[in-house]
Amino acid sequence: MTVVKSLIALALLVFLSQGIQAGPNDCIDTLMGNNPNDSSTFVLHTDDINRDFGRDFLAEAIYTIRVLLNREGCSRSDINFGKGPYGKSHSRCSKIIRNQEHTRVCYVESNLGYFFITKDLLDNINITYSRWD
Repeated sequence: MTVVKSLIALALLVFLSQGIQAGPNDCIDTLMGNNPNDSSTFVLHTDDINRDFGRDFLAEAIYTIRVLLNREGCSRSDINFGKGPYGKSHSRCSKIIRNQEHTRVCYVESNLGYFFITKDLLDNINITYSRWD
């Protein structure tokens, strides 16, 4: 019986020493906070995104989401930008009004839900997250 207790104690020690990683569902809960609705909004400053993506607006939007997730305590492996709820994701960025750069909106699908990313006329990036139903 002592051998069994020792093995259980050893297994528990190994499990705890590796740390407990939050999974995608924990990340969704973190993003939602205690919000009873299905969406949450966040604001980042452009100084938080200290990379130049040129005209690759979708790459910038995905990087911005990764910065947000990191800030909120989610793991890089919690999110998959290639998969939406029905298979392959359909992410894109577009200007709502032609020749008006400040009307650009990026829609990004992931396994966690979908995100809308916009910039205001100052230095803020607005992120709206909605979980899948």
